[in-house]
This record gives sequence, C-alpha cells and structure tokens, in this order.
Amino acid sequence: MFSIAVDVRNRLGECPLWCERTRRLYWTDIEGSALLAFEEDNDVVMRWSLPERLGSFALTEKPGVLLMGLASRLGFYDLNTRIFTEVVSSPGTAGTRIGDGRCDRSGNFVFGTMDDGDSVQTIGQFHRLNAASLEVETLPLPEVAIPNSICFSPDGGTMYYCDSMQGRIFCCDYPSFENQRVFTETEGKGAPDGSCVDSQGYLWNAEWGGSRIVRYCPDGTIDCILPSPGIQTTCPTLAGEAFTTLYCTSANVGLSAPSRHDGALLKAETTVFSGLPESRFAAHRM
Repeated sequence: MFSIAVDVRNRLGECPLWCERTRRLYWTDIEGSALLAFEEDNDVVMRWSLPERLGSFALTEKPGVLLMGLASRLGFYDLNTRIFTEVVSSPGTAGTRIGDGRCDRSGNFVFGTMDDGDSVQTIGQFHRLNAASLEVETLPLPEVAIPNSICFSPDGGTMYYCDSMQGRIFCCDYPSFENQRVFTETEGKGAPDGSCVDSQGYLWNAEWGGSRIVRYCPDGTIDCILPSPGIQTTCPTLAGEAFTTLYCTSANVGLSAPSRHDGALLKAETTVFSGLPESRFAAHRM
C-alpha cells in the first residue's frame, strides 16, 4: 500500500506537517539537523540546514515563518532569510533536548523534552509555549523518557500523548489535564511514536520498530492496521489537496542493514479517510 514519496535517507525523519496554503509538506531529519520540504507534483526536495537538531516545529500565520523547537531553544525561523530568532531556551532539565511537539486547537505549542544521553532516563516533561505571552509553562503530566504522540481531538477537548518506552498512549481532558488515563496499549513489537488525528476523531499512530501504522477509534480500540515497508515508522499525517494522502516519515538510525524505505518519506492514498488542517502557532509577535 505504501510507496516512496521522497527517496531520501533521513537518519531520523519526524514531524511531517502539511501546509495547505503553500501545498508543501514539511518534515525534520532530527539527526541531520535539517528541515526538508517538497511540493505536490514537484520532485524537488528543499532542505534547510539548521544550527541544532530540530525536534519539532509548527506552522504560523506569517508566510514563510515557522516556530521551531531546536534541541536547546524555541524560536521563529524565516525560510527565506534562513535566520533563526530565539524566543526562549528549553525549559528541560540539564541533559535534555526538545522532542515531539504540536499546536493545540487554540494555537499554543505543546511539546516534550527528553533525555539526550545514551541511556534514556525518565527526566523529560511536557511543556506549552503560550502564544499570547510567548512564555513556557510545564504541564501537570508525569515525567517521561521519550515524549511522543502529541495531538488533539478535533474539538480540542482531548490531548493525546505517550512515553514511547512504556508502550502505551495516554489521553486527558484539555486544557484542564484532568481525567488522565490510558488511551490504548500497543500490541506486538512496535513502540508508539508520532500520531495525528483525522477529521473523524480517530488517532493514527506510527510504530517504531513495528513496521506499521495503526488507526485507533476514539475509544482506543484498533480500527485498522496499515503494514509499512519501513521498519522504523515515526509519524503519520493526512495531507494533500483533500487531506486524503497519508504520508509517514521513517528512520534508519540504528539499523545495520536499512532498506531504501528506511529513512524515506512514505506515501499511501486513502480514499475513505481525511485529515484536518494543522493548527498554527497564534502568536502576534514574530
């Protein structure tokens, strides 16, 4: 079902975001310290080299400007001038870096920090960069080793998140953070990585090491499973003109004999599922 959309060799591809205004799909190669993009029906891959690893990012209301979560800081990046303007340093403890992140439905950027050492410890936390004040607050959620799966229900009332090391995806009421609960437990050998939510409120999760993407019903039961030719799928998104094209990033880091699918941007056409436009960071000062 999946084919190669862009034949790249990302060490750690992550965070694919579709911009419906420019018809571009953006994603990061974290270990390559780069932002990549391509336009539909265009084989040209754009690449921006960055001063640090890019854990996650968000679209903004200002054309050509992204909010970036680099390893040690958050700030605005102008795609045309290639200038990064720091907003705030990472709120994580020493030895952590910024990882997964996504805007909530109100335009605030919710992100995680994680252990940046060789042996991953549970010292990461979830945070939120508030668009109105450009200040960071640490969220009342448990500490994590590898934060992932950050996404929100269509109405914004539920936040999904996980610690990939635990093999479970959690959710809570948002923005109160009440009713914290297990949404689902992954089956098989894969660990939950990045997620997105479609227009029906179903959650799509890519499994690291599981060679598959799973679509979960709002009650946490499995709706369908899409086998992937890539061993380490990292994050899905529904994109394209009608938000019906499923793209998924992947990684080849740590694989002794990666195939051409490992590290590539993968693609599958879905005729019955559709996605939602990404929420944009709503700051007025950029």
